[in-house]
Amino acid sequence: MFDSINIKKIFNKKSLWEYFSNFTLYRNKHEVIHGSILLFFIISVWWIFMTSAPKIEEVPFTIEIEKGYSVKEIGKYLKEEGIIRSDTLFNSLIVLTSGNRKVVAGEYLFHSSPALFELIHRVTRGDYGIDSKTIRVPEGATLLQIADLFEQEFPRFDKSAFLQLAEGKEGYLFPDTYTFLENVQSYEVFDMLIKTFNEKILDIDIQRSKYTLEDILIMASIIEKESTAEGRQEVSNVLWKRIEIDMPLQVDATFVYERGKGTFDLTLADLKEDSPYNTYVNKGLPPTPIANPGIESIKAAANPESTENLFFLTGRDGEMYYAADFAGHKKNRARFLD
Repeated sequence: MFDSINIKKIFNKKSLWEYFSNFTLYRNKHEVIHGSILLFFIISVWWIFMTSAPKIEEVPFTIEIEKGYSVKEIGKYLKEEGIIRSDTLFNSLIVLTSGNRKVVAGEYLFHSSPALFELIHRVTRGDYGIDSKTIRVPEGATLLQIADLFEQEFPRFDKSAFLQLAEGKEGYLFPDTYTFLENVQSYEVFDMLIKTFNEKILDIDIQRSKYTLEDILIMASIIEKESTAEGRQEVSNVLWKRIEIDMPLQVDATFVYERGKGTFDLTLADLKEDSPYNTYVNKGLPPTPIANPGIESIKAAANPESTENLFFLTGRDGEMYYAADFAGHKKNRARFLD
């Protein structure tokens, strides 16, 4: 039989249960540590894989983010295109990293596969990766001339689509210096030129003018074609005075718009032909603007001043000459045109 005292001596410092428990706890701690390291490693590998750039064979490439798409729809589109690995992760990171920023619509150019954070950074800041180009739309350019200008400078510009959008808007596209991305679309050009016109026209107090905006733009377009920069106000004065006294405008610029003929190409047959743009036969304004006038011509048309002159011409030297009556006008013609 065992002596109970001897047994106590054997386990006097630590009971068998306490010994076993401490051993198990020691082993569990190591398992937890090892498990945590393994879990961290797995998550890290997953994270690196999910946020890394997928392999895309054909580079460079572009992606088109449509206006009005939600983040969820964009994420789904990017996943389907193979640009990202997880649309759920994309959606979550947009919310977590971008704050109040929203995905900016447009076409993005990539020269290599983007990592997820690079992609998010670019699409929330409108970093398209496409070069921009500055273009000047001259004062007095017609819709057709504007379309030709953009077609020459921007390879993806659709001239036909632009002219369809701009139908009936002659006079309402503002001539100015613009900067567009090289892949600009026709509707973007149209929207920008119209938007600029609406902003610029606020600088003119149309309410104080006795003419409608349409009539002002028609007159301004004629002024733009018929006068020098220094002569805008006086030409406006003369032309409005002719209308007031029921005299035909008798300007040549309207023929250029309708037929492509200049002043020195007109014939007597042209001047006699009945046409709404023949300001020798018809009194009053032509039916539409004949160009897109600049702001100074619009201002001159909106607020004419009284004048004693009733005639004007531009000499072969580029200067403008005025006369109060036809006799004086004939003298100017003989001196500065013939």
